[in-house]
Amino acid sequence: MLRHLVIDRVIIEGHRFEELMRDDEALEDFIRKQAIGVWHASCTCRMGAEDDPMAVTDAAGRVRAVSGLRVVDASLFPCVPCANTNFPTLMTAEKIADAVLSPR
Repeated sequence: MLRHLVIDRVIIEGHRFEELMRDDEALEDFIRKQAIGVWHASCTCRMGAEDDPMAVTDAAGRVRAVSGLRVVDASLFPCVPCANTNFPTLMTAEKIADAVLSPR
């Protein structure tokens, strides 16, 4: 009984579950109001070769034409990995941390 009360009053915010399952318009309205995007932003500061016109950063995460600024997150990826972005982001951060600590 408590589970149904929580679902009806909190999770589906006043709509009755049975109503949503019977009424396609109510279900669509609910989904349009409640659905949000949950993703990890990535690929906005692409890492790439010097001659890559789409690359914003070099292999050490340095932002081109901006002195002293590095990017160390998933925005460096040239394309979204076919996996959760957590581990590739950690590996990228480790790689860039090594570049910062051991400059060539």
